Amino acid sequence: MKAGDLVTLSAYANGLDSLHRWSDRFRQYHKKQPIVGLVIKVSETHYHPHWKYEVRWMEPDGPKGRGGQWGQSTFNRKDLKFVSRG
Repeated sequence: MKAGDLVTLSAYANGLDSLHRWSDRFRQYHKKQPIVGLVIKVSETHYHPHWKYEVRWMEPDGPKGRGGQWGQSTFNRKDLKFVSRG
């Protein structure tokens, strides 16, 4: 995954309490499309997991990071998946 890739939340991230209001289940209930974003920065860290991803979501109220609106402002690789074409 690199800067410029289109992503959405993975199944793992959909299960995190901090990301509940952006999860597929919550968005389907409120008749919204899955959230889509663009990876804007990839940073290497010195601990596991080794990469952190900053995402700019196509919606103004997207999560700031895996902590939702508070806490961690980046995502781990397992929090994101590529948007499928089709």
